[in-house]
Amino acid sequence: MKRLFAILFLAGIVSLISCNKGDKQNSMDSFCYVTVSEDVLKVADVTIHYINENGQEATELMTTTVWKKRWIANTFPATLGVWAQMSPKLVMGEAKDTYQLKVVASTGYLFHSANGKDWGDGWTSIDPNTAPENVAAANVQSWCSKGATVGCEIDAKGMGQPAKVDFGGNDEGEGDLPPYSEFCVWVLSLFGLGPEHCI
Repeated sequence: MKRLFAILFLAGIVSLISCNKGDKQNSMDSFCYVTVSEDVLKVADVTIHYINENGQEATELMTTTVWKKRWIANTFPATLGVWAQMSPKLVMGEAKDTYQLKVVASTGYLFHSANGKDWGDGWTSIDPNTAPENVAAANVQSWCSKGATVGCEIDAKGMGQPAKVDFGGNDEGEGDLPPYSEFCVWVLSLFGLGPEHCI
């Protein structure tokens, strides 16, 4: 009886250890962020296309000047991407009117290895410091056709690089991988996270 109890006890411990090991896996905080000037919403309907936690394209209508999304991903390699598709509205005011138009799209990630340490982060964005363009009503349709796309690919080790994400109809993308951690700090602040996550 004692031997049977000992065997069952050891089997339980081994099972528990195996389960705990199985629970540990690489994961990634994923972020997408789009902001537009107020005039953009006056002249265009903005549809956000992004790659969700299942690796599939999803869409949402942008109704305010800021749109953001955060989720956890566990499958690698992975792709992140966001496209702000702008469709001009039929009524855009008088021909003499001008609009201050600007769109910023950003996407990034924080990679967490199974051993509990942050392995890395990466971000790609249209420059958030760019001034709005002064666009005449007659040129709004042309401006909207530019779109705004950024994307990056993350390998199994958590290393990322800028990439074009094809949503079907989007442009070639304007994103770049910023070399300074200040950009990481800026993006994370949008999601309420501190600079200690940036490496």
